[in-house]
Amino acid sequence: MTTSASGNRPTLILSGFFGRGNCGDEALLQAQFERFSPDYDIVVSVDERGAYDGFWNWYPYDKCRIVHQGNLGVVTEEQVVGLHVGGGGLPHGFNAAQVVRARSYDKPAFLTGVDAAVPVSSNAAAAVAHYLTLFDFISVRSTGSFATMKTLASDCHLGADWALALPTDGPLPVPTTGGVVLTVREFPPEFISQVYLDSMQRLVDALGERFGRLVLLPFCPEDERFLEHLPALESLPREIHWWNPRRVQREIAASAAVVSIGRLHPLIFAANVQVPALFSEPLAGDPRWPQCTKAQQLCEEHGLAYFPAIDQLTAALRGGIQLENAHFCQDYRARWDQQVQLLSQQLAASAARHCG
Repeated sequence: MTTSASGNRPTLILSGFFGRGNCGDEALLQAQFERFSPDYDIVVSVDERGAYDGFWNWYPYDKCRIVHQGNLGVVTEEQVVGLHVGGGGLPHGFNAAQVVRARSYDKPAFLTGVDAAVPVSSNAAAAVAHYLTLFDFISVRSTGSFATMKTLASDCHLGADWALALPTDGPLPVPTTGGVVLTVREFPPEFISQVYLDSMQRLVDALGERFGRLVLLPFCPEDERFLEHLPALESLPREIHWWNPRRVQREIAASAAVVSIGRLHPLIFAANVQVPALFSEPLAGDPRWPQCTKAQQLCEEHGLAYFPAIDQLTAALRGGIQLENAHFCQDYRARWDQQVQLLSQQLAASAARHCG
């Protein structure tokens, strides 16, 4: 019999795009850990290849057992009562090996807070739909993804993004320092063109004229490194906290607005703290870099400002666009609550069956 670190409590495995310092994904993990750690010992399943060195010292990894996603034995341990995959924009089949292994030992698997990409063909759709039958509960985070997922898993649930539960660091309310924070998503440096560099310069000029103070807020280590390729940004101050989503959310809460070029979770954080948010695609019309469907869906669903090109965002700023605090649609919190409640009920049933 496997005994957990806390005695004989049931164990839950959390799997996602964790350990890499992506601020949005770290927020998802923190929300899941804080919801379930009071009742379950937590194992975090991480793809250790490419994970950020020292991630095991971050919260909440420092309070959990960490395993590589190739570890198939962990799901067979007696105290393990479930495997949760998500949330975020995970591809269909993410960490399928542990999912299949868990089901082969009659351990339930759950997929929540995720998106649903449209399969590339009817054969692909049939394969994805078959794979999704391995999950006891599926919940997606947007109405756009729900429209796709329900064609693949008819009993899927319309849920929400796990980061809705992310608290803001430090004392509240957060004093407003003014200015705007800017997040720029990285992409391969060979995709950088003079057109992109000129567009970024025009955007920086417009933000400076409108807000005065402009601070860079990278959302992962790759975003931070990418800034070195952008002359328009080299002299701007930076807040580097991508491993600490609560602190990042505080920086957004203290600002007059957040502008995201290609990143989704700055919008989620802004809606959490009700700060204006504007999103732009980074490489309009470039076939090498697809449109960020998940951000477009989020903006459409919640009425956030979405621009298909940086120059369109710049033109809106120069045209005096009225900024409104970002917020979620009326039932979004209720969807999150129900997603968590339904997942909790199934976990409790599994714990009673396997550990009772």
